[in-house]
Amino acid sequence: MNDSVSKSATSGSNPPLRGAAGDFCAVLQLDAAGRVTGANAAARTLWQSGADSLAGEAFSALFAFEVVSSDPEFLEAQWEVLLASTLDRDTVLSARPRDGAPREVRVRLEPALGGGPGYLATVRPPAKRGGGSNPPIPAGDDLVGGLRLLADRGAAGFFDLNLKSGRVQFSTAWKKLLGYTAAELPDSLETWHRLIHPDDSAASPDKLARKLAAGTTAKPFSIEFRMRHRRGHWVWIQCLGVQSLGPDGQLERVVGVHLDITERKELEDSLVANDARLQDLAGGGPLALFELDFANADFWFSPVWESLLGYKEGELARTPASFGACLPPEEAAAGVEAWLLARAPGETSFVEPVRLRAKDGKPVSVLFGAHRTVTRKRELTRVVGFACPFPAAAAEPDDGALSGRFVDEAFAALAESVVVTDPRGKILYANPAALRVLRLEPAAILHQPLGDVFRLVNRQSGRTADDPVDRALSSDAPLGLIGEDGLAPAAKDGAVTPLVWTARPVFGSDGKARGVILVFRNPEEMTLTPEELVKANRFESLGLLAGGIAHDFNNLLTTILGALSLATDNRDTSALGDAEQACMTAKGLTKQLLAFAKGGAGTHTVCTAKELLEDSIKIAAAGATAELTLTVAEGVSPIHVDRAQLLQVFQNLIVNALQAMPPPPHRPRLQIQARNVALAENQIPGLAGGNYVEFEVRDNGAGIKPEHVEKIFDPFFTTKKHGTGLGLATVLSIVRKHGGQIGLDTQVGVGTAFTVYLPQAENPVDVQARRAASFRFGTGRVLFMDDDPKISALTATMLESLGYKHDLAKNGEEAIALYKRYLNIGRPYDAVIMDLTVVGGMGGEECFKELRQLDADVRAIVASGYDNEEMAREFLDKGFCGYLTKPYRVGDLGKVLKAVLG
Repeated sequence: MNDSVSKSATSGSNPPLRGAAGDFCAVLQLDAAGRVTGANAAARTLWQSGADSLAGEAFSALFAFEVVSSDPEFLEAQWEVLLASTLDRDTVLSARPRDGAPREVRVRLEPALGGGPGYLATVRPPAKRGGGSNPPIPAGDDLVGGLRLLADRGAAGFFDLNLKSGRVQFSTAWKKLLGYTAAELPDSLETWHRLIHPDDSAASPDKLARKLAAGTTAKPFSIEFRMRHRRGHWVWIQCLGVQSLGPDGQLERVVGVHLDITERKELEDSLVANDARLQDLAGGGPLALFELDFANADFWFSPVWESLLGYKEGELARTPASFGACLPPEEAAAGVEAWLLARAPGETSFVEPVRLRAKDGKPVSVLFGAHRTVTRKRELTRVVGFACPFPAAAAEPDDGALSGRFVDEAFAALAESVVVTDPRGKILYANPAALRVLRLEPAAILHQPLGDVFRLVNRQSGRTADDPVDRALSSDAPLGLIGEDGLAPAAKDGAVTPLVWTARPVFGSDGKARGVILVFRNPEEMTLTPEELVKANRFESLGLLAGGIAHDFNNLLTTILGALSLATDNRDTSALGDAEQACMTAKGLTKQLLAFAKGGAGTHTVCTAKELLEDSIKIAAAGATAELTLTVAEGVSPIHVDRAQLLQVFQNLIVNALQAMPPPPHRPRLQIQARNVALAENQIPGLAGGNYVEFEVRDNGAGIKPEHVEKIFDPFFTTKKHGTGLGLATVLSIVRKHGGQIGLDTQVGVGTAFTVYLPQAENPVDVQARRAASFRFGTGRVLFMDDDPKISALTATMLESLGYKHDLAKNGEEAIALYKRYLNIGRPYDAVIMDLTVVGGMGGEECFKELRQLDADVRAIVASGYDNEEMAREFLDKGFCGYLTKPYRVGDLGKVLKAVLG
């Protein structure tokens, strides 16, 4: 047989087949991977190929399927399905010739002769049948033929599980119900168990009847469960059939039909959810409901309606007169229907404040809403509506507002100068501090244009600055602290008074501007504590760094989005590794940014100079075009510092250097280096002798003018157009706080070098022990809580891939309800993963406290976007068992679960 195939494969001619419906037998020899190694003449004719042209082709590629791909992994998966459906059995497929339409053939695979690797494929015409594209109706009108027609083409799917013989049958309609063709899904019990939902497996009819008493021969059943569709979603199934038992009471056979009831289940779930929402609002909630059905004389008031108006439950008679009794007498004189029709004429629904009358006659202020059904004759047939009581504070007169005297006293107590204007810039108020700075009396400032008494000029150029009122009203965002302006002198030869100022517009409820509040102060009178100085500089630096950070994030997002586009559009997954690496880089950048924004926590750690400088560069040099080199000498000693504050030091120095660069064609360069030095006593002013680490940040910028050198470390001194002068003052404060000193070397036109000296640490670097790699797969049930549905869906897929069963909750209330349900049946969750912050619901920390009261042994894991060791330690001290940082990969999720569950 093998010899004949080989000879046929070498023949150069392709004899024609005997016709579209004629007999032929195409034989192909396949290797173990499903590739053609030889073919006879009939095969070459069928696929219209020349001599040896079929050799090396994938056997599955010779047939037409719904999805066609040349991807090796796809072809391998297609071959596995083809092998399972055609090995030792005939299966009807569509052969795909080189030219022309596909033709239906009967395919059978058999193991190669002699037991060697590979297979022998025979391809014949399909069994003879009637014309048309669909199989003919079986001859005769017997019951068997009708049932077969129903099983193949009906809406119900038929199945037969013969557990005794191991023979399983699924009808074509059964497979179509789950999105498969007849050839794609093997008839096996393994298929059944693979497709049924794991949580519904106990309801499977092949297991349900094992609980029946011996002696029962057959029992009908009707159950509902879920099965997985070919596209991955779950289909709700109504399963009806018969279970057959043997003499020993064991289940031998299950026969039945499947109906898709997904739409019905979704409708049921929606109705239950809607009813639950209504019950929450109208049962014990604040919403009082009523329905007046005049057409059917059916009237209803909810218990909350009765309670709101002082009645006992059931005390209010179900009549229109009862509704009329709840209306003020002067408004109900014309009748209930007239009162309801008089509201918002011409509209179907309305909402307005109304004063109802309680049982004791007292008024009750409510927000009243209703939907009316009216005939063409303007007759009222049905009204359904609600009443919601106003909060006590809203119902009372507004007596709690601050009086003008309180406002005057509050502004007078401020050290800052405050001026309030109308939208046109006329001054309405000025506090004593403003009068002192402007050297004016109240009578000389009130109702005057702001520009006449508050004339701003640029401190560097002397040009008139923009009007503060116009800037505040035209700005898309609140103005920051502005320090480049000053108050113009009253005389020509006078000096400009330096100012630091900001302004905010005030809008009314209609969205129109009501005025502007201007706050200003002379910076020479401003003092800050070292802590305030560091904090103020940190927020200023974040604004300066935002553009560069956004640039770097966009580059990373380009890598991620491009890789996903290739994978989804071109089925090219080669770039997904780069996308994953970009995600991890973005995660690291976010961690550095959060650490910088939060600032130091007073915790000193031992860290290396190289790591500190590298992390500083990531943020400070983001998006910069300068040539930047980092040189750290071998063997540089570690330093014992508040890491976040030292990041702030070097980020300030780097940003200052980058901003000092002249415009193009100048080519900016920045050199950063670190080395060990031994200093003698007073070799550096203010430093004791000893071993230090010397850090240098050197640029080739414009340099610092001699008249400015003595002032650069003073708070609020700046030569920049947009700056507050806090950067170098902050650097000096932090460095001295750590027992160090800072030096300066500058030359105009050449560049500037700042040198920082910090004491060497006495202890080695703090190294966090690396956990040994752990097995990432596990078993158990996990409860995952997050208010983001996309994160929940993605994590659910990860948990499934790790072998864990799971339930999802969108807030703490749902998580507690699910935990109670399984705790009550003695099956508490093995672990609970919860997000800390939930919008509009109970968050993770509060939920954890409730769960610990239910189950002292609950194993909870925090899922947070804050990659912060101190925060992780804080929650572990509160009783959480693990800390999972977002974003996370499958491996990260598996490791934390393995660490918690053991």
